Amino acid sequence: MTKLKNNIGKLNALIKEGKIAEAFEKYYGEEVVTQVNGNPPVSGKDANRKREIIFLQEIEKLNSAEIKSVTFGGIEDNVSMTEWAINIENKEGEEKTIYRVNVQHWKDDKIINEKLYFCGDQKF
Repeated sequence: MTKLKNNIGKLNALIKEGKIAEAFEKYYGEEVVTQVNGNPPVSGKDANRKREIIFLQEIEKLNSAEIKSVTFGGIEDNVSMTEWAINIENKEGEEKTIYRVNVQHWKDDKIINEKLYFCGDQKF
């Protein structure tokens, strides 16, 4: 569990610093499966990288990324959940706070499965 907590701490620190692409490259496995709000899953690091790039292109500025809570557990002590409040600006200067929870399953120090749950309307 200590190793998982250390990995989550480092991952979340990168995200808070706005180093989202670096965090993705370092902590996501090649075969990662990601699912957003119950939509069809996206499989593989390359496909998820493309999804992430589209999201990042909408953001002009990361104003803040606040962690509300972090939990650890799972049957094999390989699950983490992080609750976020992320304040961003788009290219038109519109500001918005995104509320989300990331549920991540880990194997060999990499995220192999992630579900993202967004609260409310998260589009500009």
